[in-house]
Amino acid sequence: MQTIYSFTQFFNSVCLSHPNIETFNVSDDMFDADTAKQTLFPLAYMVLNNATINGYSAMTYNVNLLVMDRVTDVTQDSTGKFNSITKNYKGVTNLLDVWNTSMMTLSDIIVYIKNNAQPYQFSISDDVILTPFQERLDNALAGFSAVMNITVPFNPSNCLFYNVTDAQADGGINGCN
Repeated sequence: MQTIYSFTQFFNSVCLSHPNIETFNVSDDMFDADTAKQTLFPLAYMVLNNATINGYSAMTYNVNLLVMDRVTDVTQDSTGKFNSITKNYKGVTNLLDVWNTSMMTLSDIIVYIKNNAQPYQFSISDDVILTPFQERLDNALAGFSAVMNITVPFNPSNCLFYNVTDAQADGGINGCN
């Protein structure tokens, strides 16, 4: 049976193996992200939304995986060295670069999980929703989030605990020896 620990450790390993991610965190709110510029960016952030027990054989986690980076102003001027136009680009940000890199990083992670999660018995849903975001915090963060459902084996035991009435019942607890 997969636990939240093994589930998040798998994501930690996959995310930190990607060359575009420096830090991985798990929380219930992305606003817990370090905005004091202590965290190394780009950052992968996993939010566990909920878990559903499917019968008695599987559990499906609904996960929001975010890849984000700081948005910065591009302050360099064009010199006209490679074209005849000299233009001041001051005030333009790298937002599109952050979105592009974040989306491609998430795509890599999703494809990796779909192709390589069998030893961990993880099954990712076919449809993964990718959404761009831009947050205005102490440091402007932007990136992409992926909402996905991941199903893992679940084999609950009715022998983990019992109450005295069940234990004293004739024949003990159903299925326990």
